[in-house]
Amino acid sequence: MFLLIYCLILANKKAPGVIFLDVGQGDASLIKAPGGQVILLDGGPDNQVLWGLGKNLPFYRRRIDFLVLSHYHDDHLMGLIEIIKRYRVGTLIFSGESPDSLLVQELLRIARKYGVKLQTLDGRANLAFDSNCNLSLLNPVILGIKKDPNNSLAARLDCHGQSFLFSGDNGLAVEKALLGSDWPLTANVFKASHHGSNTSNGLNFLEKVAPRLVVVSVGKENRFGHPGVSFLERAASLGLSITRTDQAGEIKILIK
Repeated sequence: MFLLIYCLILANKKAPGVIFLDVGQGDASLIKAPGGQVILLDGGPDNQVLWGLGKNLPFYRRRIDFLVLSHYHDDHLMGLIEIIKRYRVGTLIFSGESPDSLLVQELLRIARKYGVKLQTLDGRANLAFDSNCNLSLLNPVILGIKKDPNNSLAARLDCHGQSFLFSGDNGLAVEKALLGSDWPLTANVFKASHHGSNTSNGLNFLEKVAPRLVVVSVGKENRFGHPGVSFLERAASLGLSITRTDQAGEIKILIK
């Protein structure tokens, strides 16, 4: 019986899918591709992300193929430092313009120390995991938008008939630019921009994405008032289904 339970737990940890980790007021999304690749989008505000990784990855799988840092705010960055120390990380992808921040410099120093490949992204990139599963990345700087600390690398996962859109903390200006671009936006699952902020997730953008599910990564009783009432009302007017990490904990969607 013990062996059966252990095998079931191990199989669950190996199952392909996207897990929106519960890291409080921050972002961390784990992608387990059908080909076995592991990708983490952002690392949350502290080391709580390590618990989520341990829960969802086999104990012998101490490798993360790609870390993607959407932008340089602490609630997306902090957890990445300890991850690099504890996991074998292949590549760290981040935007080309890094602020004069001691925290960012420490992240890059630790990455170099542990042999992580550093890849800056000034435009677009595509990571192919198999013939029917790939992650597209876009730096909104190529869309000609004004510089803003919330501007984030956007990511889109198309994998075995399922699609996921991640927009970091991008605001309405980036959303408008994306709507005018050729980047595909319609997706089954949308991780709400900026933790469900009212200054993101515009009505036209939500209409275009037309997700079956909107995931809000947010901390309980956070001081920012996320998710915002206006955002929730916009989503409700479109009949969108919403689930939140502050209410549901981690949110797991399997890829079949």
